[in-house]
Formats: sequence, C-alpha cells, structure tokens
Amino acid sequence: MKHAELINQFRDEISRLVTEVESAVAMGHLDINKISEDVACGLFRELYGFSHLRNLNDEEAMNFPGIDLADDEARVAIQVTSDKSLEKVKSTIQKILDHKLYERYDRFIIYNLTRKQSSYSDQAVAAISGDKITFDARTDILDFKDLSTKAAQAEPRQLKAALDLLLVYTRGHDVGLADEDFDPPQEPPESLAMNLVEVFFPPRLFIAEIRAEALKGKKGAKIRNQRKAVKEFCRGKDQPVPSDFEASGGRLITFHDLDAGESPFRQVIEEGTVEEFAPIDYYGVDEDHERVFKSLLRFTLQQKLHKHDVMWQHHEKIFIFLPRSAGQRKRTENWTGQKVSSRMVFERKFKREKKDEVLSSRHLAFSVDFIQLDDRWYVVVTPDWFFSYGDEYRRSRYGDKLLSGLKRMEKNRSVYDQFRFIASWLEDIDGQDLFSDQNASGPTLSFASPLKLTGARPLDEKLWEPLQAEEPDALQERFGTL
Repeated sequence: MKHAELINQFRDEISRLVTEVESAVAMGHLDINKISEDVACGLFRELYGFSHLRNLNDEEAMNFPGIDLADDEARVAIQVTSDKSLEKVKSTIQKILDHKLYERYDRFIIYNLTRKQSSYSDQAVAAISGDKITFDARTDILDFKDLSTKAAQAEPRQLKAALDLLLVYTRGHDVGLADEDFDPPQEPPESLAMNLVEVFFPPRLFIAEIRAEALKGKKGAKIRNQRKAVKEFCRGKDQPVPSDFEASGGRLITFHDLDAGESPFRQVIEEGTVEEFAPIDYYGVDEDHERVFKSLLRFTLQQKLHKHDVMWQHHEKIFIFLPRSAGQRKRTENWTGQKVSSRMVFERKFKREKKDEVLSSRHLAFSVDFIQLDDRWYVVVTPDWFFSYGDEYRRSRYGDKLLSGLKRMEKNRSVYDQFRFIASWLEDIDGQDLFSDQNASGPTLSFASPLKLTGARPLDEKLWEPLQAEEPDALQERFGTL
C-alpha cells in the first residue's frame, strides 16, 4: 500500500472512532471511554515513541487518579477523556498536584477522544498549575487531529503499525486479516436505526447589543434572565417578538437578519451593533457558546412547531401535540412508513357521569437534544406521552399512573414506530413550510431522514422486549386502550 493511501486510511479510521465515541457519549454509554484508553495507549506508543506506555487502570488501580496512561522511562503521563471542557483540564491538573504525580513524571498530556476546544484560557491553566508542573494547553491538550498530523509525519512502518491497531478496534479483526478472510455470517447484517435526525440551520447568525432599558424590570433593576427580560420589554410595548432568539452577555443572538427593516427585534437592539457570523464561528468558541447555540436551536424549533400546533411544555421540557382547533376531540396525522397510514396524536377523554366534561387529554410528545457529530448537527428525538387537563394543558395529577400503565403496554417496536412517525412528520412540515406564506416569514430549521448505521450484528428482538403486566392498570383501563 502506498504511503498516501496509508495516511488516508488512518484518517478515515480515526475519524470513525471519534464518531463512535461521540455517539456513545451522547447516549450515555460511557464504557467506550475505558475501551478507548487501550486504543490511545497503542497509538501513542507507535506514533510518539512512548515504547513503555501502559494503562494504569489495568495494571495498578481502577480509575487511577488524574492520569490513565504512563511511560515511567519517558516520564510521560496521559489522561484520556471525552470531556473537552476547561473544567476537566483544571480538575486533571488539580489531581496531579494533589497526588504529587509531578514527582514521577515530567510531562502531562490530556488526550480528548472526541475533539478539543478551539482554545483554552492560558491564564486559568497557569493559575492552577503553579510552579509545580509545566503545562501548555496548546501542546499538551491533544485530539485526533494531532494524532493524524503525527501519523502523516511517521515512517511507513510506524504508520502501518498504528493503522493495524486502529483496525483491530474499529473493524473487529486481528492485524493482517482482512474482512474477506472471515467466513461470511450465517445471518445477514442488520441496519442499526438511531433516534438521530440530521438538522440543518440557516448559514448566517446575527448578533447585536441589547438596549440597556430592555434588560431592566418595571422597578429599574436588571432582570437576571436576559431572554425573559427582552420578552417582557416587548410585551410591555405591545410588540411581541418571536421565540427564535437567545440572549446572553447583553447580546441578542438569532438567525433573523437584524439589519433588515422588517426585523421584529429592531426595538430591543442598539443601532449599529449588528454583527454577522457563520454559525461555526460562534458555537466553536467554547462550551458556553455551544450551549447558547443549542438553546437557540431549541427556541428556533419551538417557533417552527408552534405554527403546526405543537407546544413546548416548559415544566416537563417536552413538545406536545395539540388539537388543531378549539373543542377538537381527536387529532390524527397522516404519514408514510412502509405504507400510508394515520396516527392519533391527541385525544380527549370525557367523564362517564358528565359526558360533556373533559376528564383528561392524551398527547403524543417528544423531547429533543441537539448534538454535533463529525461536523454535522443532529437532533436526538425521544418519543413520550403526556397527559393533561384544562385549556392550558397542565400536567394531569393522574399523569404518572397513566404514563406508567401506557409504557408497560408498549414494546420496542411501538416506540420505534413513534420515532419514525415524528421524524417523518418533521420532514413533511418542511415541505409545508416551503410553500406556505404564513411560515415563510423567517429563518427556520429543516430535517433529513433518520440516521442509520449498516453492518450491525443481528439481535434477537425478543430479548429486548419489556415484561408484560399481567393485569391492566385501573386508571389506564378507564382512560381507554391505545
């Protein structure tokens, strides 16, 4: 294999590993961090020449304080983590100091299994490092890009050894054996469907300073929640603004063009302070900026779904389907899975004695979380149910019992079908928004099909099914079957 081909394959395999780690961490499967310690150990041995590097968690103690890998001869120690935050850096350095590891090692490296921040505060790092250790965030915090650079500079033999090691972990076969050397599986591989939907947002982000008076309450004191302050200021002037904005550090952040004459936010921003950015130039600064950007995505989704009668239930942190009109008893939505069908997303149940009085309402619901994987953005969609009472759709006092009874009756397939419906519905409303005058007034989000990974080993679905309750819950029986 030519040297250039080796470099390209190494880049592809390590990028694949990073994506797998990011996906696992997003789903709360942190065991992959432990597995990846051995991968990192082998790669640093081959590419950096730390020939005596070993995994301390295997040889000395589980969760060795502050560091995971060490080469006693080279006097180098490495912390392996998927947490890229400055707080993790400071915590690691503090543990090194607390356990006096600087007496055994001269250099400390933090290797991030995903991707490190674009920059770290030298002042904050120096403040905690003191004069006991020398730690430079620019050279001692590394990620897969640094390993890729090192691989491109390595001798072909070193590079081949590092690539073989990666293949053992990413492809699951020993060095020297190719996929075709194995007997074909008796059962064909399956596709792994994930509850991730790729999300697309406008290419431009607008940021402007908020007028001082818009951040003050009625008594003149500053309101801590700046976004709430802006909303209240605009309502006080009978000029409410849409939900798709965020406020942080005295600045308003939105996808709306704040310089446009028809901008709904002109009343709250300082004239001449508008700046335009590519979104990555904002969320790529640090974790705080990424957190604000994720919040903006959620508010932008909230604005989009509100126009389609789906409400953000603030107390429960979920979106719930509402009736299309006042008094509507049932709401159904058509969608296309393996065939065209309909799904009930809202239903009112009435009292037996007083048939004109609503007992409770059942809503199809879902929570969302936004994550970035391999420079792409995805929304994690988790289907749920919500039971409400009253015209404001407050949580029913019987909600927990009704929900537990409902979930005992559900199987994995039904939950997956709910996700498929929601993902399909999100794609459908993209098309509706495209041709609707009502929804064409502002920037919004759009969605792709759900993410699927091919080549997964077949699993027996029966092993994943929940145990069935022997008797239906009395409240659930009263509420009605699905």
